[in-house]
Amino acid sequence: MKRGRWIVAAVVCVGAIVFMLTQLGSNLDFYRPVSEAVATRERQGSKEFRIGGVIKPHTLEQQSSATRFDLTDGDATVPVTLNRTPHEIVAKNPDACIPIVVRGHWDGETFVGTELIVRHGSEYDDEQHSLGDARDDLDCLVQPVEV
Repeated sequence: MKRGRWIVAAVVCVGAIVFMLTQLGSNLDFYRPVSEAVATRERQGSKEFRIGGVIKPHTLEQQSSATRFDLTDGDATVPVTLNRTPHEIVAKNPDACIPIVVRGHWDGETFVGTELIVRHGSEYDDEQHSLGDARDDLDCLVQPVEV
């Protein structure tokens, strides 16, 4: 009888560990660089995920309830429609090539965003972030970003 209890307890523990590990893996929410997101667009379908890049200078258009801009990582560029007004830092500095992450999904060739996250940090160099080359190649505003 005691042996049966131990077996049941062991099975329950192993099941709980497997369940937690699979849930942890599915809850990790990293971002994909623009070029990777474009390459996997068909497989991604309309599933929600995060895409990271910089706003291409001179493309930010703010409307009453939506914002449109091009997002790039230097290798690929996608049009983004954000269903809200952008973060204040982005709105005040539209040509500063601020590294951002947008949560949303594909709608054809356009990425429809529901959330915009500004990637904070005082410097975005090539060693720390993959977006350094993209910022070097674009017509970015070089003054410090106004907060």
